[in-house]
Amino acid sequence: MPTCLASGSGLLRTAVHPRSSDLRATAICASRKVAGRRRDCGVRRAALSTVTAANSPGYEEQRAHTLTVLHKTSALLPRILPTSRPGPSGVPLRASLRFWEGVLGKVHEDLSLSPEKKKHRVRIVVYGVDEHSSASDLVTALLEDPFSSEDQKKALRARWEAQLEGSRSIRLQYGPASAAGDVIQVQSSWLQHFGVPIEVSECKPSSASETAEALFTADIPIILCNPATTPLSSILPASTSPPLPVSRRHTIVAISSPSPTHPTTAAQAPHIRALALHDDLQVLFVDATRALHGLEQLGGSPSSPLAVQRYQDDVTGSNVASVTRAVKDVITSALRNGSTSPGPSEVVAVHVQTGRALIHDVLLTCRTVLRHTDLEADAVLTGTSSLRGQVEESKAKVHLEVFGTPGKDGDEIAKAVGQARTSVKLTMDALQWYKLFWRVDDIREVVTAAVDRAWCRDLERKLVFHAGRLAALQGALRDSATALCRSFPPASPYHSPVLHNSIDRIVAAPSYTLTAAALTSPLRARQSQLGFPTERLHASAQRAVITMSGSVLGGLGFAWAGWVSELGLAGGFINVGMGAETAVGAGMLGAALGVRWAVARWDRARKRWWKDWDRVCEGLDRDLKTALTRTMDEHVAIVPETACSGLEQIVAKRKSEMEALKEEVHALEVEVDGPPSAKSS
Repeated sequence: MPTCLASGSGLLRTAVHPRSSDLRATAICASRKVAGRRRDCGVRRAALSTVTAANSPGYEEQRAHTLTVLHKTSALLPRILPTSRPGPSGVPLRASLRFWEGVLGKVHEDLSLSPEKKKHRVRIVVYGVDEHSSASDLVTALLEDPFSSEDQKKALRARWEAQLEGSRSIRLQYGPASAAGDVIQVQSSWLQHFGVPIEVSECKPSSASETAEALFTADIPIILCNPATTPLSSILPASTSPPLPVSRRHTIVAISSPSPTHPTTAAQAPHIRALALHDDLQVLFVDATRALHGLEQLGGSPSSPLAVQRYQDDVTGSNVASVTRAVKDVITSALRNGSTSPGPSEVVAVHVQTGRALIHDVLLTCRTVLRHTDLEADAVLTGTSSLRGQVEESKAKVHLEVFGTPGKDGDEIAKAVGQARTSVKLTMDALQWYKLFWRVDDIREVVTAAVDRAWCRDLERKLVFHAGRLAALQGALRDSATALCRSFPPASPYHSPVLHNSIDRIVAAPSYTLTAAALTSPLRARQSQLGFPTERLHASAQRAVITMSGSVLGGLGFAWAGWVSELGLAGGFINVGMGAETAVGAGMLGAALGVRWAVARWDRARKRWWKDWDRVCEGLDRDLKTALTRTMDEHVAIVPETACSGLEQIVAKRKSEMEALKEEVHALEVEVDGPPSAKSS
């Protein structure tokens, strides 16, 4: 009894060459079975079309809806994707505006109505990531019929030999054996197996943008990879040379495996999907070389049962049939969701499905670019935070380095003021009341000279030294801020000539230069404030001398008047009304009281001067610390603060724009999957 050779692999689509009665029977059985399958498929598709027509919008509405979303997406892309030319050192090809404009332009061409629409085909692109991926073997195994003519086999197997040198792709269509440019026509039943016109393109491994565009615009891209020569981690989850549409819907990733049908091999598919970050990725394991070997076995001995058996074993073991089933599932899903009538509309339905998938893919790319933009903004904020951290650290350390620890022996201001007080106190203590008579006119000069000699000389020298250190810190922070602002390329949104000009204007200003006077000026200002208390002390000394002199002279005069009255020397004209002894005593008492009052007043004047000294020293502590803070803010940190504030404003504006763009992307993602009626409602 003859054995039926019809197989679900897709490779046994014609009968065995009828060289014997048994094999002729086998051929009849195979052909009838395949024909029956095709009739069943046609009946099911017709029934499915009827049901779809009753329950879902027609392909024309879906085509128009997809075109609408496509136009919105195309208008959104220039606001998100970089416009610079893609290249190894520039923008990745997949993230470039020029690439996606070309891809979406092809989609628009496929979906637009034109008289040439009848010539359109469902495009299947087969691409091997390297020379060892067996892409050519897979195309041959799919398209070569076991018992086709030698001319057909030769045209198929020698397809690359007829191409010009340097050709990177060829297209195979159904028709009489012929070759015109990069289009080769072959009479392959596989090209007619799906009920729609099919065009299979085979691309050589290349990083050219044309190859990437062909893969992305394909209705069904098939990517082959041999893990032995190209690790899966190099193409998953993303590849850059060329970019592969792994994240796109309806992409088939075929992994070359010596045992594709083994359960252990099939169990690796979830791990590959996890590596690709795409749970819906179609992962297949095939051995195209084995399928081709089976074809060669059958072609060498078509009448040999052993060759037929080996052919069946190789075809089944190669799992190439899974590729056919996957392609059929993609086309069937498009026809189920879109087309309600046979003919060119079925191809349009597949193109609509492809258009939706590409819109999803470009929106995913937009999300990736926006995420990278967020990361870039975060990197800018990290840079500004680091620079601000340096500034704040410098501000926190500079007070301790310049003035020491407050409230302890390390307080440089308190130490300098204490030393000055001790030195001035020696001079002030030497100005006793009895010395005022011959030094009264020198009080101002003596005190001023003492203050000038003792007034924080060591502290002033330290402040001059620290002013030099702050000038060096100013230069270092300025260089860091300038380097941060100029680290962005001209095409970056964070490259701001306005900010650069602001920084240059600040640096060029005369007030930007940090001198020692910025720190030492409070010393001179506070020292000059001691001038008025010193003048007042000088006046108090003069008043004390006059008071003491008047008291002494008045007491002596009163005593003299008593004696004159007692002796009657003035002829009775001077009479104090008391005895001479009493008058002398009263005069001496008056002189003593006057001197005592003058001495007490002088002591009060000196105490008041010391209160003024303490008040000036307290103000000096505040002024020095304020001057240091102002110097840090207005000289040392002004450039980095300006740079950080400018960049942070740009980041805030950029993030606000990105949030608005994310909302638009989300709206398009919802709209592309929504029914056409949702738009009108």
